Amino acid sequence: MDFQGTSINSAENELLARISQLPANVQEGLRNGTLKIVDSIIYSTKVLDSSSKELMSAADNKVEGITNINNRKLEALNYFILDSVRLQTATVSATTDAALAGASFDTPADFVANGELEILVAGKTAFPRNSCQIFKNATNERSGEFKLNCKRVFAPQSEIVPTLRVLGSAMPSDSTTAVRIELIGAMVIPA
Repeated sequence: MDFQGTSINSAENELLARISQLPANVQEGLRNGTLKIVDSIIYSTKVLDSSSKELMSAADNKVEGITNINNRKLEALNYFILDSVRLQTATVSATTDAALAGASFDTPADFVANGELEILVAGKTAFPRNSCQIFKNATNERSGEFKLNCKRVFAPQSEIVPTLRVLGSAMPSDSTTAVRIELIGAMVIPA
């Protein structure tokens, strides 16, 4: 039975099913063992300071606990297949890296859950504007996670732009809300 393109297939199997779409040098590297496929989570944490917020920035540099991606782009040879998206929020007392890295994230706050998330990759829609309620009502082992049926492959050096839009009047004025996005899947890396 073929489970390609379904939520029960693994990200690794989805990437292997698309191997013919990868460049010849990547295919060869996977065959000869100089490259391998590993589970991967690309993440970024931002303070929600406006009603429309890019959750990854072109100026971002890897900072442990804040983001593990530079300039919102994958490194060379790092093909990535997106299997699920996780969105969470936390209330923080300060906007410092230490406060953001130490925050306790959980299911999105109601005003974020009533917003919309869109993800563009290389200027093309990878995840169209969807209601963030899908993250609030997630019923799996990881709160705030939505597993995709339609998997997407991201090429190296493609700019990843997740944008969260919330109703400005619904944003609390007396607290600082941090948002964490996680793109969960499998990635090609050197062996």
